[in-house]
Amino acid sequence: MKFQCHTRDFLEAVGLVSGVVPTNPTRPVLQSAMLLADQRGLQVIGTDLEVGLQAQVDEVMVEKEGSCLVPCARLVKILRELQDTEISIEQDEAGQVCIHSGSADFKIPAGPIDEYPTVKFSNEGPAFQVQREDLIRNLQRVSVASARDATRFNMHSVLMEGVSGELRIVGTDGKRMAMSSMPAEAGNDSGMPEGQFIIPLKAVDLLSRILASEEEESVVLRFDSNEATYISDSVCLSCRLVEGKFPEYERAIPQDLENVYRVNSEELLVALKQCALMTTKERNSVRFSFGENEATLFGHASNVGESRIQFPVERVSGEGEDFAVHFNPVYLIDLLRVIDSAQVECGFRDGKTAGLFSIPDHPEAYRHIVMPLVINEMQEA
Repeated sequence: MKFQCHTRDFLEAVGLVSGVVPTNPTRPVLQSAMLLADQRGLQVIGTDLEVGLQAQVDEVMVEKEGSCLVPCARLVKILRELQDTEISIEQDEAGQVCIHSGSADFKIPAGPIDEYPTVKFSNEGPAFQVQREDLIRNLQRVSVASARDATRFNMHSVLMEGVSGELRIVGTDGKRMAMSSMPAEAGNDSGMPEGQFIIPLKAVDLLSRILASEEEESVVLRFDSNEATYISDSVCLSCRLVEGKFPEYERAIPQDLENVYRVNSEELLVALKQCALMTTKERNSVRFSFGENEATLFGHASNVGESRIQFPVERVSGEGEDFAVHFNPVYLIDLLRVIDSAQVECGFRDGKTAGLFSIPDHPEAYRHIVMPLVINEMQEA
Protein backbone atom coordinates (compact mmCIF):
# COMPACT_ATOMS: atom_id res chain seq x y z
CA MET A 1 0.00 0.00 0.00
CA LYS A 2 1.23 3.49 -0.88
CA PHE A 3 -0.59 6.81 -1.23
CA GLN A 4 -0.13 10.59 -1.07
CA CYS A 5 -2.66 13.19 0.08
CA HIS A 6 -3.09 16.53 1.83
CA THR A 7 -2.06 16.37 5.49
CA ARG A 8 -5.06 18.38 6.69
CA ASP A 9 -7.60 16.19 4.85
CA PHE A 10 -6.00 13.05 6.25
CA LEU A 11 -5.94 14.48 9.78
CA GLU A 12 -9.63 15.41 9.57
CA ALA A 13 -10.55 11.86 8.55
CA VAL A 14 -8.36 10.16 11.16
CA GLY A 15 -9.46 12.62 13.84
CA LEU A 16 -13.10 11.86 13.13
CA VAL A 17 -12.53 8.11 13.25
CA SER A 18 -10.62 8.46 16.53
CA GLY A 19 -13.96 9.35 18.11
CA VAL A 20 -15.00 5.72 17.63
CA VAL A 21 -11.74 3.99 18.56
CA PRO A 22 -11.83 2.93 22.26
CA THR A 23 -8.94 3.77 24.59
CA ASN A 24 -9.16 0.58 26.67
CA PRO A 25 -10.79 -2.07 24.47
CA THR A 26 -11.26 -5.72 25.33
CA ARG A 27 -9.42 -6.52 22.09
CA PRO A 28 -6.16 -4.56 21.53
CA VAL A 29 -6.65 -4.59 17.75
CA LEU A 30 -9.60 -2.19 18.20
CA GLN A 31 -7.17 0.58 19.19
CA SER A 32 -6.15 0.74 15.55
CA ALA A 33 -7.71 2.38 12.53
CA MET A 34 -7.77 0.67 9.14
CA LEU A 35 -6.39 2.54 6.13
CA LEU A 36 -7.82 1.22 2.87
CA ALA A 37 -6.43 2.66 -0.37
CA ASP A 38 -8.01 1.62 -3.67
CA GLN A 39 -9.47 3.08 -6.87
CA ARG A 40 -12.17 4.87 -4.86
CA GLY A 41 -9.56 6.82 -2.90
CA LEU A 42 -8.62 6.43 0.75
CA GLN A 43 -10.96 5.21 3.48
CA VAL A 44 -10.16 5.46 7.19
CA ILE A 45 -12.19 2.96 9.22
CA GLY A 46 -12.67 2.48 12.95
CA THR A 47 -14.97 0.50 15.24
CA ASP A 48 -15.53 -0.44 18.87
CA LEU A 49 -17.84 -3.33 17.83
CA GLU A 50 -20.90 -1.20 18.71
CA VAL A 51 -20.26 1.84 16.50
CA GLY A 52 -18.51 1.77 13.12
CA LEU A 53 -17.27 4.78 11.14
CA GLN A 54 -15.70 5.21 7.70
CA ALA A 55 -14.30 8.57 6.56
CA GLN A 56 -13.38 9.14 2.92
CA VAL A 57 -10.34 11.12 1.71
CA ASP A 58 -11.04 11.99 -1.92
CA GLU A 59 -8.03 14.04 -3.03
CA VAL A 60 -5.49 11.25 -2.83
CA MET A 61 -3.03 9.68 -5.24
CA VAL A 62 -2.91 5.92 -4.75
CA GLU A 63 0.31 4.46 -6.12
CA LYS A 64 -0.26 0.98 -4.71
CA GLU A 65 -3.58 -0.36 -3.48
CA GLY A 66 -3.80 -2.15 -0.15
CA SER A 67 -4.78 -1.85 3.49
CA CYS A 68 -3.09 -1.72 6.87
CA LEU A 69 -3.81 -1.11 10.56
CA VAL A 70 -2.19 1.76 12.43
CA PRO A 71 -2.47 2.76 16.11
CA CYS A 72 -5.08 5.51 15.86
CA ALA A 73 -4.11 7.69 18.84
CA ARG A 74 -0.45 7.65 17.83
CA LEU A 75 -1.29 8.53 14.24
CA VAL A 76 -3.41 11.51 15.34
CA LYS A 77 -0.54 12.85 17.47
CA ILE A 78 1.90 12.56 14.57
CA LEU A 79 -0.43 14.26 12.09
CA ARG A 80 -1.08 17.18 14.44
CA GLU A 81 2.62 17.96 14.63
CA LEU A 82 3.36 17.86 10.90
CA GLN A 83 4.14 21.18 9.24
CA ASP A 84 4.13 20.22 5.57
CA THR A 85 0.88 20.34 3.59
CA GLU A 86 1.50 16.98 1.86
CA ILE A 87 1.99 13.52 3.32
CA SER A 88 3.08 10.18 1.87
CA ILE A 89 2.33 6.84 3.54
CA GLU A 90 3.38 3.33 2.56
CA GLN A 91 3.78 -0.05 4.18
CA ASP A 92 7.26 -1.55 3.75
CA GLU A 93 8.26 -5.20 3.41
CA ALA A 94 8.89 -5.46 7.14
CA GLY A 95 5.26 -4.57 7.80
CA GLN A 96 5.92 -1.11 9.18
CA VAL A 97 3.88 1.94 8.18
CA CYS A 98 6.25 4.65 6.89
CA ILE A 99 5.09 8.26 7.12
CA HIS A 100 6.91 11.00 5.21
CA SER A 101 5.99 14.69 5.27
CA GLY A 102 8.49 17.44 4.47
CA SER A 103 11.59 16.83 6.58
CA ALA A 104 9.80 14.44 8.96
CA ASP A 105 9.85 10.65 8.74
CA PHE A 106 8.15 8.17 11.05
CA LYS A 107 7.86 4.40 11.17
CA ILE A 108 5.18 2.73 13.27
CA PRO A 109 4.33 -0.98 13.47
CA ALA A 110 1.24 -2.13 11.57
CA GLY A 111 -1.37 -4.21 13.38
CA PRO A 112 -2.65 -7.68 12.44
CA ILE A 113 -5.17 -6.79 9.77
CA ASP A 114 -6.62 -10.32 9.63
CA GLU A 115 -7.80 -9.89 13.24
CA TYR A 116 -9.67 -6.67 12.53
CA PRO A 117 -13.49 -7.04 12.52
CA THR A 118 -15.46 -6.47 9.34
CA VAL A 119 -17.27 -3.13 9.34
CA LYS A 120 -20.36 -2.92 7.10
CA PHE A 121 -22.75 -0.08 6.33
CA SER A 122 -26.18 -1.16 5.12
CA ASN A 123 -28.00 0.98 2.56
CA GLU A 124 -31.23 -0.99 3.02
CA GLY A 125 -34.25 -0.61 5.27
CA PRO A 126 -36.85 2.03 6.21
CA ALA A 127 -35.50 5.54 6.70
CA PHE A 128 -36.32 9.01 8.04
CA GLN A 129 -35.54 12.01 5.88
CA VAL A 130 -35.19 15.23 7.88
CA GLN A 131 -33.63 18.67 7.55
CA ARG A 132 -29.97 18.51 8.51
CA GLU A 133 -29.85 21.70 10.58
CA ASP A 134 -33.04 20.76 12.45
CA LEU A 135 -31.55 17.37 13.29
CA ILE A 136 -28.30 18.90 14.57
CA ARG A 137 -30.20 21.36 16.76
CA ASN A 138 -32.53 18.72 18.19
CA LEU A 139 -29.78 16.20 18.88
CA GLN A 140 -27.92 18.85 20.85
CA ARG A 141 -31.04 19.92 22.73
CA VAL A 142 -31.95 16.38 23.69
CA SER A 143 -28.61 14.66 24.32
CA VAL A 144 -27.78 17.17 27.07
CA ALA A 145 -30.35 15.37 29.25
CA SER A 146 -29.04 11.85 28.56
CA ALA A 147 -27.18 9.91 31.25
CA ARG A 148 -23.39 10.18 30.93
CA ASP A 149 -22.86 6.99 32.94
CA ALA A 150 -22.11 4.30 30.33
CA THR A 151 -23.34 1.52 32.65
CA ARG A 152 -26.93 2.84 32.39
CA PHE A 153 -27.34 1.46 28.89
CA ASN A 154 -30.94 2.44 28.15
CA MET A 155 -30.36 6.03 29.39
CA HIS A 156 -26.80 6.50 28.06
CA SER A 157 -28.57 6.92 24.77
CA VAL A 158 -31.16 8.82 22.76
CA LEU A 159 -34.55 7.48 21.68
CA MET A 160 -35.78 8.07 18.12
CA GLU A 161 -39.39 7.35 17.23
CA GLY A 162 -41.58 8.18 14.26
CA VAL A 163 -45.00 9.51 15.27
CA SER A 164 -47.57 10.89 12.78
CA GLY A 165 -45.15 12.31 10.24
CA GLU A 166 -42.73 13.52 12.89
CA LEU A 167 -39.44 12.29 14.29
CA ARG A 168 -39.38 12.42 18.07
CA ILE A 169 -36.03 12.46 19.85
CA VAL A 170 -35.87 11.88 23.62
CA GLY A 171 -33.09 11.79 26.19
CA THR A 172 -33.20 11.30 29.96
CA ASP A 173 -31.00 10.51 32.93
CA GLY A 174 -33.86 9.89 35.34
CA LYS A 175 -33.72 13.36 36.89
CA ARG A 176 -34.39 15.34 33.73
CA MET A 177 -35.81 14.59 30.32
CA ALA A 178 -35.67 16.44 27.00
CA MET A 179 -37.98 15.76 24.08
CA SER A 180 -38.07 17.33 20.63
CA SER A 181 -40.29 16.85 17.59
CA MET A 182 -39.42 17.66 13.99
CA PRO A 183 -41.08 17.03 10.61
CA ALA A 184 -39.96 13.83 8.88
CA GLU A 185 -40.83 11.85 5.79
CA ALA A 186 -39.85 8.50 4.32
CA GLY A 187 -36.26 8.49 3.14
CA ASN A 188 -36.75 5.74 0.54
CA ASP A 189 -39.29 3.33 -0.95
CA SER A 190 -39.25 1.20 2.22
CA GLY A 191 -41.23 3.86 4.08
CA MET A 192 -40.82 5.35 7.54
CA PRO A 193 -39.30 3.16 10.29
CA GLU A 194 -41.82 1.85 12.80
CA GLY A 195 -41.21 1.47 16.52
CA GLN A 196 -38.69 2.89 18.94
CA PHE A 197 -34.96 2.96 18.25
CA ILE A 198 -32.47 3.54 21.07
CA ILE A 199 -29.20 5.03 19.78
CA PRO A 200 -26.04 4.89 21.95
CA LEU A 201 -24.89 8.35 23.03
CA LYS A 202 -21.46 7.84 21.46
CA ALA A 203 -23.09 7.46 18.04
CA VAL A 204 -25.32 10.48 18.64
CA ASP A 205 -22.34 12.70 19.50
CA LEU A 206 -20.49 11.47 16.39
CA LEU A 207 -23.52 12.01 14.18
CA SER A 208 -23.86 15.61 15.42
CA ARG A 209 -20.19 16.21 14.66
CA ILE A 210 -20.48 14.67 11.20
CA LEU A 211 -23.64 16.57 10.25
CA ALA A 212 -22.06 19.88 11.24
CA SER A 213 -19.49 19.43 8.44
CA GLU A 214 -21.94 18.22 5.79
CA GLU A 215 -23.58 20.53 3.24
CA GLU A 216 -26.79 18.78 2.18
CA GLU A 217 -30.06 20.43 3.27
CA SER A 218 -31.68 17.10 4.13
CA VAL A 219 -30.25 13.83 5.42
CA VAL A 220 -31.44 10.23 5.63
CA LEU A 221 -31.23 7.96 8.69
CA ARG A 222 -31.81 4.24 8.09
CA PHE A 223 -33.02 1.76 10.69
CA ASP A 224 -33.58 -1.95 10.93
CA SER A 225 -34.28 -4.12 13.96
CA ASN A 226 -30.66 -4.10 15.13
CA GLU A 227 -28.84 -1.17 13.55
CA ALA A 228 -28.98 2.50 12.60
CA THR A 229 -27.00 3.85 9.64
CA TYR A 230 -26.11 7.22 8.15
CA ILE A 231 -24.37 7.31 4.76
CA SER A 232 -23.16 10.32 2.78
CA ASP A 233 -20.57 10.86 0.06
CA SER A 234 -17.79 11.37 2.59
CA VAL A 235 -18.81 9.49 5.75
CA CYS A 236 -20.53 6.25 6.73
CA LEU A 237 -21.70 5.71 10.32
CA SER A 238 -23.43 2.67 11.74
CA CYS A 239 -24.28 1.60 15.27
CA ARG A 240 -25.99 -1.25 17.04
CA LEU A 241 -29.24 -0.27 18.67
CA VAL A 242 -29.33 -0.44 22.45
CA GLU A 243 -31.33 -3.40 23.72
CA GLY A 244 -33.85 -2.88 26.46
CA LYS A 245 -36.80 -0.63 27.11
CA PHE A 246 -36.62 3.15 27.15
CA PRO A 247 -38.53 4.89 29.97
CA GLU A 248 -42.15 5.78 29.16
CA TYR A 249 -41.38 9.39 28.38
CA GLU A 250 -44.93 10.57 27.64
CA ARG A 251 -46.03 9.73 31.18
CA ALA A 252 -43.30 12.01 32.55
CA ILE A 253 -44.67 15.15 30.86
CA PRO A 254 -46.28 17.32 33.60
CA GLN A 255 -49.94 18.15 33.22
CA ASP A 256 -52.23 20.76 34.81
CA LEU A 257 -49.55 23.39 35.30
CA GLU A 258 -50.88 26.02 37.72
CA ASN A 259 -47.96 28.46 37.57
CA VAL A 260 -46.47 29.43 34.20
CA TYR A 261 -43.84 32.13 33.71
CA ARG A 262 -42.02 33.52 30.69
CA VAL A 263 -38.37 34.54 31.14
CA ASN A 264 -35.61 35.98 28.98
CA SER A 265 -33.24 33.04 28.36
CA GLU A 266 -30.02 35.04 28.58
CA GLU A 267 -31.06 36.83 31.76
CA LEU A 268 -32.00 33.54 33.40
CA LEU A 269 -28.72 31.93 32.32
CA VAL A 270 -26.68 34.80 33.78
CA ALA A 271 -28.68 34.68 37.03
CA LEU A 272 -28.19 30.92 37.38
CA LYS A 273 -24.44 31.14 36.76
CA GLN A 274 -24.12 33.90 39.37
CA CYS A 275 -26.26 32.13 41.93
CA ALA A 276 -24.46 28.80 41.42
CA LEU A 277 -21.22 30.43 42.59
CA MET A 278 -22.49 30.08 46.16
CA THR A 279 -23.29 26.36 45.94
CA THR A 280 -21.18 23.26 46.54
CA LYS A 281 -21.16 19.70 45.27
CA GLU A 282 -22.82 18.62 48.53
CA ARG A 283 -25.45 21.39 48.37
CA ASN A 284 -25.99 22.03 44.69
CA SER A 285 -29.38 23.69 44.97
CA VAL A 286 -30.86 27.13 44.23
CA ARG A 287 -34.26 28.40 45.28
CA PHE A 288 -36.56 30.06 42.75
CA SER A 289 -39.10 32.47 44.19
CA PHE A 290 -41.53 33.75 41.56
CA GLY A 291 -43.63 36.87 41.98
CA GLU A 292 -45.95 38.70 39.60
CA ASN A 293 -43.25 40.53 37.62
CA GLU A 294 -40.00 39.46 39.25
CA ALA A 295 -38.25 36.32 40.38
CA THR A 296 -35.44 35.80 42.89
CA LEU A 297 -32.75 33.14 42.90
CA PHE A 298 -31.21 32.27 46.25
CA GLY A 299 -28.24 30.01 46.86
CA HIS A 300 -26.17 29.35 49.94
CA ALA A 301 -23.84 26.79 51.46
CA SER A 302 -22.03 26.53 54.77
CA ASN A 303 -18.55 28.08 54.80
CA VAL A 304 -19.12 29.42 51.27
CA GLY A 305 -21.65 32.21 51.53
CA GLU A 306 -24.90 33.09 49.85
CA SER A 307 -26.19 34.72 46.69
CA ARG A 308 -29.43 36.48 45.85
CA ILE A 309 -30.13 37.38 42.21
CA GLN A 310 -33.26 39.08 40.87
CA PHE A 311 -34.54 39.13 37.28
CA PRO A 312 -37.80 40.10 35.55
CA VAL A 313 -40.46 37.53 34.63
CA GLU A 314 -43.86 37.59 32.97
CA ARG A 315 -46.59 35.57 34.65
CA VAL A 316 -48.58 33.74 31.98
CA SER A 317 -50.92 31.90 34.34
CA GLY A 318 -51.35 31.40 38.06
CA GLU A 319 -52.73 33.54 40.82
CA GLY A 320 -52.33 34.14 44.50
CA GLU A 321 -49.20 33.84 46.61
CA ASP A 322 -45.66 33.79 45.30
CA PHE A 323 -44.45 30.42 44.11
CA ALA A 324 -41.13 28.79 45.17
CA VAL A 325 -39.24 25.72 43.96
CA HIS A 326 -35.67 24.34 44.23
CA PHE A 327 -33.54 23.03 41.35
CA ASN A 328 -30.04 21.82 40.66
CA PRO A 329 -28.69 24.85 38.74
CA VAL A 330 -26.45 22.71 36.53
CA TYR A 331 -29.49 21.10 34.90
CA LEU A 332 -31.03 24.45 34.00
CA ILE A 333 -27.72 25.91 32.80
CA ASP A 334 -27.32 22.90 30.49
CA LEU A 335 -30.83 23.46 29.18
CA LEU A 336 -30.40 27.18 28.52
CA ARG A 337 -27.13 26.67 26.66
CA VAL A 338 -28.84 24.59 23.99
CA ILE A 339 -32.38 25.96 23.88
CA ASP A 340 -31.60 28.54 21.12
CA SER A 341 -34.56 30.78 21.96
CA ALA A 342 -34.79 34.38 23.22
CA GLN A 343 -37.35 33.32 25.83
CA VAL A 344 -38.12 30.19 27.81
CA GLU A 345 -41.46 29.28 29.34
CA CYS A 346 -41.35 27.68 32.80
CA GLY A 347 -44.40 25.75 33.98
CA PHE A 348 -44.99 24.26 37.44
CA ARG A 349 -47.78 22.46 39.23
CA ASP A 350 -46.20 22.74 42.68
CA GLY A 351 -42.79 22.77 44.30
CA LYS A 352 -42.51 18.98 44.49
CA THR A 353 -43.35 17.86 40.96
CA ALA A 354 -41.36 18.22 37.75
CA GLY A 355 -41.06 21.58 36.05
CA LEU A 356 -41.70 21.91 32.32
CA PHE A 357 -39.48 24.22 30.26
CA SER A 358 -40.38 24.96 26.64
CA ILE A 359 -40.03 27.45 23.81
CA PRO A 360 -42.99 29.88 23.93
CA ASP A 361 -43.71 30.05 20.19
CA HIS A 362 -43.25 26.28 19.66
CA PRO A 363 -44.18 24.53 22.93
CA GLU A 364 -44.58 21.10 21.32
CA ALA A 365 -41.30 21.28 19.36
CA TYR A 366 -39.08 21.14 22.44
CA ARG A 367 -39.89 20.26 26.02
CA HIS A 368 -37.41 19.87 28.86
CA ILE A 369 -38.58 18.37 32.14
CA VAL A 370 -36.54 18.75 35.33
CA MET A 371 -37.26 17.19 38.71
CA PRO A 372 -37.09 19.69 41.60
CA LEU A 373 -35.09 19.17 44.76
CA VAL A 374 -37.09 18.70 47.95
CA ILE A 375 -35.50 20.85 50.65
CA ASN A 376 -36.83 20.68 54.19
CA GLU A 377 -37.12 23.72 56.42
CA MET A 378 -34.05 22.79 58.46
CA GLN A 379 -31.89 22.66 55.31
CA GLU A 380 -33.33 25.94 54.01
CA ALA A 381 -32.49 27.70 57.23
